[in-house]
Amino acid sequence: MLKKIITFAIILAVFFGAGYYTAKLLIPDESDSQMGPVYASKEVTKGDIKVGVDITGQLQANYGGTISVPTVEGFSTPIKYKIEEYFVKENDSFKAGDPIVRLSSTNLSEVIQTEVEKVDDAREEIATHTKKINEYKEEIAIIISDLEDKLSIDITNINSIPTENGLLITAPIDGRITALSVKEGDKVTSNNLATIVNDAKLKIKFSTTVAEYSDVSVGDKVFLTFNGFEGYYEGEIVELNANKVPDASNTTFIHNGVIEAVNPGLVKPGIVVGVNTEVNGKAGKTLRNSGSVDSYLGQSNVNTNYTSTDSSPYFANEVFVSKNQFVKAGDPIVRIAGKGLTDDINEKVSRIKTKQEYIDTETKSVNSKNKDIAKIQERIAKLNSLRDQLTVVAEKDGIVSWMRYEPGDTLEATAGADRWSLSLCEVYNANEMNINTKVSDLDVIYIKEGSTVDVTVDALPGKHFEGTVDRLYQYQGGQNGAIQYSVNISVIGGEGLRPGMNTNCFVDAGESKDTLLIPIEAVFEEDYKQKVEVLKDDNTTEVAEIEIGLMNDRYVEVLSGLEEGQKVVTGSIQDLLPSEESDSKSGSLFPNN
Repeated sequence: MLKKIITFAIILAVFFGAGYYTAKLLIPDESDSQMGPVYASKEVTKGDIKVGVDITGQLQANYGGTISVPTVEGFSTPIKYKIEEYFVKENDSFKAGDPIVRLSSTNLSEVIQTEVEKVDDAREEIATHTKKINEYKEEIAIIISDLEDKLSIDITNINSIPTENGLLITAPIDGRITALSVKEGDKVTSNNLATIVNDAKLKIKFSTTVAEYSDVSVGDKVFLTFNGFEGYYEGEIVELNANKVPDASNTTFIHNGVIEAVNPGLVKPGIVVGVNTEVNGKAGKTLRNSGSVDSYLGQSNVNTNYTSTDSSPYFANEVFVSKNQFVKAGDPIVRIAGKGLTDDINEKVSRIKTKQEYIDTETKSVNSKNKDIAKIQERIAKLNSLRDQLTVVAEKDGIVSWMRYEPGDTLEATAGADRWSLSLCEVYNANEMNINTKVSDLDVIYIKEGSTVDVTVDALPGKHFEGTVDRLYQYQGGQNGAIQYSVNISVIGGEGLRPGMNTNCFVDAGESKDTLLIPIEAVFEEDYKQKVEVLKDDNTTEVAEIEIGLMNDRYVEVLSGLEEGQKVVTGSIQDLLPSEESDSKSGSLFPNN
């Protein structure tokens, strides 16, 4: 009983002692009352401020798709696989390139062989088509050659062959018409219609004795004299036979040759020519034997292979030239016509066109088969590559969420199959995770889409992960339908992260460095303006309007209205707690600040 009385007395003494002490602190003595009110204050200082929101949430992994058996795009033949071995199990993490499962195939070699045989078959078909194409081309070449001979023209375009208006025969060379065997309206009875001579150059035959042979050679310049013409004319030896032959009298041997020379004018074939060697640019030794003008270098007959018969007459419908007229190569000479000619030309043209159509058809078949071969060979290459893919590896980092098969299970795969039937397992994308959580209406003002987030995980102390605010949205929720705020944060994955882990997230709302700072309790609002009380040296205060910037739970950034070193009021003597002391000399509740 005595112990209880003593304990009760001690409690009363402590209670009344504390009350007296508190009263002494709160009730100023006479000297303090004479000094006026005492204020709690803080100096305006420079420093750094960082603003953000701390929120918590649970990690969620993004769906990473499936890891599937290998297939060949566009290939419909099923590939039969067997699950031989898994290298992972559910909830295991893996890196890109890690092996996931080892497969075997029971029919891959047979499928590849079937494709190889398709290539061989296609190549045989190409060989057959190519043979036909070459046969048709040879037949067309024969027909065209026959037409060119009969029409005396070069055929480069089948559509340019004359068929309806008769056959237009043109001059093969430049020159003068020296003979013309037809007139307009005449029946064509001879293959030779005209002769064109270009007498600008002469072809001269000459000979040397055995002794003279060594004095001349091909390419030598010679000087010529023409019977009936005065002076020397230059020529060039273009042929000289090394074999000697008897001369016309069989009394000696000679070497025959040919000289080309410019016609000095009016020189005709048959004229006797004297031949002199060239010495220092002048006429030298005269050869023993004279030469003679054999012909003009430019001379050609205008022929046709179409001549009249009793059953198939041909006529010269038009004659465009006259004897001794000068013409250019390609100028029209004669147009001949006749039903037999038209029928013959049309029949040959029709045959050419028909065979060309065959060639075009066969060529399309060859091109088509070549494309088929290219596609098959591409498939074969991809099918062969499947041999290297029987150990399926991960394309990117992830976490196994579900295994579909067991070792020993079999499946068939085609490119057209849906992904579920080809799937070996489903995975999470460990490199891209997210956090979806609620935030209060006080914190939501500091959160913006795109803000950076520092993420820590309770299970991985000391590790930090990068995050970003992807989405901030509001919705009506709860029993009373109040507005709720949610934020979605994407997190760059890292080693050790798992879905379901608890996280602490600091959402960065901004920071300022070396800026003016004051305690948050110094700021009050009046007339919708932010203000503070400034403590002056005489222990009086004045109200100053300020512009504030960033603000956290302790400090406010001052953009304008205050200067460094000024003191702002944070409280007065009426706000003191029993543990706080007053410095009557400085007039501050916090003398060292």
